[in-house]
Amino acid sequence: MADRIKNIITGKLVVTWSSLSKPDAQFGEASANHNVSVELTPELEAELKRIAAENGCKKINGIYQKDEDSPKTIKFKSKTHIDKGSFPCQDASAQYTTAVPFKGDIVRLKLAPVVLTKPTKAMSFYLNGVQIIEKNSDDYSPRTNGFDAIDGGFVGETAPTPSKTEPTVVQPAVGITDDEVPF
Repeated sequence: MADRIKNIITGKLVVTWSSLSKPDAQFGEASANHNVSVELTPELEAELKRIAAENGCKKINGIYQKDEDSPKTIKFKSKTHIDKGSFPCQDASAQYTTAVPFKGDIVRLKLAPVVLTKPTKAMSFYLNGVQIIEKNSDDYSPRTNGFDAIDGGFVGETAPTPSKTEPTVVQPAVGITDDEVPF
């Protein structure tokens, strides 16, 4: 049996995308996973390349760069906690929190390096933990839909912040055929 490669904990990274609040099932339930994409810093890239080289790998999976002028990013995935809904994250004091990071937040990640042999020998780094260092996105604070307060404008009674809901599916009326619809 091959030696297990030690997990690593990254330095501070900027989140560019996350599917940690609920599993990403874009390609079906069988491939559902939690994932987070972060800006790939030169320090992290050097560390990942070093680990890959030590294990005989030349390719690191998950690195993406849209064009020469955009920053490199890397995506880390996990299939754990799919049944629980959200991926468990920790705050800066290392306590578990209900918050999850979104674009612009600063995180540290715990990653498990794994050598993949098919189709070629490459290395993937799987997500084993997330620590939220700074919450820069407004996805955790009360929602304002992007609006700023306007002095002197209408002020109504404060209502609770709406929760995210599934889109309403409109069912066709019973007994109406396509021929009877006027458009």
